[in-house]
Amino acid sequence: MKNKQYVIRLLTIIILTNIPAVLFLPMFFEVALGWILGATASSVNLYWLAYNVNSSLDASPGKAKLKAVKGTYLRLFCLLVYSILIMSFIRPNIISFGLGLLAGQMVIYLDELISRIKGREN
Repeated sequence: MKNKQYVIRLLTIIILTNIPAVLFLPMFFEVALGWILGATASSVNLYWLAYNVNSSLDASPGKAKLKAVKGTYLRLFCLLVYSILIMSFIRPNIISFGLGLLAGQMVIYLDELISRIKGREN
């Protein structure tokens, strides 16, 4: 499977997890809002990571290393600023926000587990 197809599949799964959160919004507003905001940040983070990887593949080894380091620190800094702003002004449930931030990693592990159970090669 190509990198772009893989990233699109993962982003689709992350975005689909927001559907139950939207349905629970009236009953559990802070929890659902935390998940939605965290999963959105996780989706953007995963897409940005894939973009950095694709842009580093074409560069020479020295430039690729520099791009990877710069991209990683910039991406994580933006995620930190986003998280601080969200927790300062919107104040969602911090646990559901944190779990939403982990949505990208959880989806990657679950996708790998399911593909190994099915015996599919990537």
